[in-house]
Amino acid sequence: MSVSYRFIILSFLISVAVGILVFFYCPLFVFRGFEKALEGVLLLTSISLGFYGACLSVLASIFNTKIVKDIMEDGHYRKEFIIISSLALITGFLTVITTIVYQVLLENILISLVVMRSINAIWSSLLILFFSFSTLFVLISFLIFFKNSDVPTKKDLEPGEVKNKNF
Repeated sequence: MSVSYRFIILSFLISVAVGILVFFYCPLFVFRGFEKALEGVLLLTSISLGFYGACLSVLASIFNTKIVKDIMEDGHYRKEFIIISSLALITGFLTVITTIVYQVLLENILISLVVMRSINAIWSSLLILFFSFSTLFVLISFLIFFKNSDVPTKKDLEPGEVKNKNF
C-alpha cells in the first residue's frame, strides 16, 4: 500500500475521531466569535478550491511533458492522482456547503442541541479531511511540477547516446 493511501486512511480515522470528540466534548458554536471563524474557513476553502482549479489547468497545459505522460500512462499513479484530486475537491465542496449550513443554523435560535452538535461534529471532521487532502494534493502537485522537465535525464538516454555534455 502506498504512502498516500495510508495517509488517506489515517486522515479518515483521525477526522472520525475528532468528529466524535467534538460531538461529545467540544461544542464550538458556544464560543463568541465563532461566526467569524466560519467566515474565515469559508473564505479559505473557496480560495483553495480556486487554487485546485488553477493547478489542474496548469497540469493540463503540461500534459504532453514526460513526467505527466509517465504518471498518466502508469495505471497505479494515474488512479492515485485521480483519487487524491477528487477527494480534495469533494471535501472542499462539502466543507463549503457544511459551513454555509452551519452559519444558517447558528442564526436560528430554535435549533435543537443534538442537531447543532451533529453539524458541529460533521463540520469538524470535514475540515480535518479537507486540510489533510489539500496538503496531500499540494505536495503531489508540487512534486510533479518540480520534477517536470523537457530535458532528458541520464536514464532517459539510450546507452551510448549523448544529448548534453553536462551529464
